[in-house]
Amino acid sequence: MTRREPRTFHVRAALVACLLGILAAVGPLAPAVTVPAAHAAPGDVTVDITGTTPAVLRPGLDLVVTGTITNETDEVLTDPFVRLRMQTQVPDSRNGLARWLNDDSTSGRVETLTLANLGQDVAPGATAPFTVSIPADRSPFGGTPAWGPRGFEIVVSDGGVTGRARSVLLWYPEAIESAGPTELTVLLPLTPTAQEWSTAAEEGVLVGQVAAGRITALVEATRDLPVAWGLDPVLLELPTGPVPSGEGPDGQEPTQDAGPTEPADEESTGTPDDDATTDPPPSGTAPDDDATEGDDEERDDPVLTAAQLPAFVQLLVDASAQRDVVALSYGDADAITMARADDSTLIDAATDRTAALLAEREVTVLDDVIWPAATDESTLTAIARSGSATVVLPADEVPTTGDLTYTPSGRTEITTVGGDVEAVLWDGPLSDTLTDPDLTTAEAQQSFLAQTAVITRERPNDPRGLMAAMPRDLGTDPSEMERLGTILDSLAEAPWLEVTSLRSLLGRSVGTEGRSYEPAPPDGDRLTTAELARLGETWTELDAFNHVLAEPGALTNGPAVALLSTPSAALIEVPRVRTTLADGAADAVAELRSMITVQAGSSVLLISDASEVPITIDNALDADADVVIQLDPNDPRLQADEVVPATIPANGTTTVRIPVTAVANGDVTVVVLVLPEAGGTPVAEPSSFDVRVRADWESTGLTAAVVVLGVAFVFGLFRTIRRGGRRYPPEAAAALAEADTPSPTDTEDPR
Repeated sequence: MTRREPRTFHVRAALVACLLGILAAVGPLAPAVTVPAAHAAPGDVTVDITGTTPAVLRPGLDLVVTGTITNETDEVLTDPFVRLRMQTQVPDSRNGLARWLNDDSTSGRVETLTLANLGQDVAPGATAPFTVSIPADRSPFGGTPAWGPRGFEIVVSDGGVTGRARSVLLWYPEAIESAGPTELTVLLPLTPTAQEWSTAAEEGVLVGQVAAGRITALVEATRDLPVAWGLDPVLLELPTGPVPSGEGPDGQEPTQDAGPTEPADEESTGTPDDDATTDPPPSGTAPDDDATEGDDEERDDPVLTAAQLPAFVQLLVDASAQRDVVALSYGDADAITMARADDSTLIDAATDRTAALLAEREVTVLDDVIWPAATDESTLTAIARSGSATVVLPADEVPTTGDLTYTPSGRTEITTVGGDVEAVLWDGPLSDTLTDPDLTTAEAQQSFLAQTAVITRERPNDPRGLMAAMPRDLGTDPSEMERLGTILDSLAEAPWLEVTSLRSLLGRSVGTEGRSYEPAPPDGDRLTTAELARLGETWTELDAFNHVLAEPGALTNGPAVALLSTPSAALIEVPRVRTTLADGAADAVAELRSMITVQAGSSVLLISDASEVPITIDNALDADADVVIQLDPNDPRLQADEVVPATIPANGTTTVRIPVTAVANGDVTVVVLVLPEAGGTPVAEPSSFDVRVRADWESTGLTAAVVVLGVAFVFGLFRTIRRGGRRYPPEAAAALAEADTPSPTDTEDPR
């Protein structure tokens, strides 16, 4: 870099200072000049604007701009001048404003408002602060200039332009006639990030225990603002099992080995008891080392213990009562993936669990409003067919079909092959400004205010409703929370803007502007329909235990959380973690099925047409199991139409007798099914035994016995008849005859 001699430099500086003094005496505004764009390049001087006070300049207020100068050259920046220049006119469009802020503006009327030496040298690699002030009595907004934004820039030079930064001033007089302020709705997502899912899988804890630190900071940063939430129900999950006791070596309650709190609702909450051998961690086992590819941001927030998690959930419940809440799908499931499912088992299960969690925690949400992480045409068609009233979409994906000179309201209706669906659209440039890492907080604040001012000026008699939506991973950089809070707080200084609830935006009529739906092509490693089908089958097997076990919570909630979380949109970035969740849940279900067993029996000989077969069942689970036993013969020669209920005690055994009917002789294989209900999904591995059906043996034997007895009877009778009366010896016969002859004395007359 070529430098002028110091003497020449200071002479020029003195002349410029004198000129500014003359201009100040003549009036507050100097003649306009055309300023070519200048860009700071690597190895040059970097200027950052760190504060603009007030955010909206009103009559009688001083303007103060602060910032830093970083010398990235190899030479000393010798007592440079710091100059503030400002546009003389309000940008006529958002594009004009963007061109200024992006240093793309190559022409325009600007004025130099201040010029002063920094008062110090800036060594190579060093950073120095600066402050530029304009007192109220020297305000550039004398007379009646138009209200709104004006671009300004801080230019640093030591004889030539070596660095600049651009921002925006907002000017607003005391009274402006308008039909009403522009309404703004801010939508904040509360859902785990890919990194938090990965950590939860590694630590074997509920993902809420990992995400709590970041989510709490977001809640606190927006506590007093009417910010709407997109709340992921998975954050409302609570652990199950005994209350943990004792402390770890660091004075904190242990995270891994501590049992969680007592369940509030076995159907709607929980993760497994760490001591239960049949239940893996809720997020499965630890993934491979590269399972978190794509996660560049990491936070040092501590993982909550199971005992600390209820306080976090209560924080969400309490704060949700003060704002509008949109229920995200469970785990913020990828809508594109779910729309492609051939079977709705997993979708229905996630919907039911979401409803149960919201009801149990007493969180009120807006009915029929959904906010998917991404959509395509098939997804929007499925949403229309589901009957959902409103879907939240990016405005960039639903552009107007004609050229407009204004920003339309964020309400529209989209026609799909599945029907019409209403939508609320979030403004991309507004939303991006809140989180743009290339902008300082002050620059982002002024850019956001300037955009809303330009939008209001486009049609001052047509108040519109806008939405800004935050990214799903908001807050992974802790500084984002302070930045967001600062910007949202500054909105109170903008009279043309009113931060409103989501209900207010939903209450607006649908815009008449023509729009077309042009979704971004979906990318990423999504679940296939076959993988979704397997997840649905695993869920069906797991859900059977909820109907069987007297206390299923500690045994089934862990794999339930893992299964329903597997389609999460965040896990598209970390497919290995997704696989870990799915495999862990499948293994847990297989383990549960192995704990209820049918004792193997030997072959059974059935010699009657109706009988009862004894079946013995073991239960190794720590909970009673209410089941029904059903026999399934492989041949119609044996029928077993009746199912028999049974209660198998925890770690116990029971025997039931199942009625069967023999139709014909033969050898039949019978499968024993242990079910939650007739026709349900087995909760034990099927067991089989052979039955030798000899149904005619009993009837044949009875007939033979009857025939034998009948023959014996007839034979005896025949012999009796053939022998005639009884025969006596001669002496006995004479004695009988004599006894039968009357005595002579008995017949004589006594006279």
